[in-house]
Amino acid sequence: MIQQKPKRIGRRPAKEPVSTMDTLHDTVTIMKPFVVLSIKALQVIASALVFIIKNIPKPEDHKTGGSKSNKVIKI
Repeated sequence: MIQQKPKRIGRRPAKEPVSTMDTLHDTVTIMKPFVVLSIKALQVIASALVFIIKNIPKPEDHKTGGSKSNKVIKI
């Protein structure tokens, strides 16, 4: 009779060990699109804030009449 080796359930064949550089490379490859998207989103937010701040009127612009408002009339 032919003798067969019993199969072991739950045992996988031995794989090559994963190096740190392989893991780092995979992480950079996966995360790069998200980093680029977040940088572009921050640029849009920053440009919007700069636009808003530049368009806020300055307090000197609200003064009307110039020297007339400084005069005091005594009766």
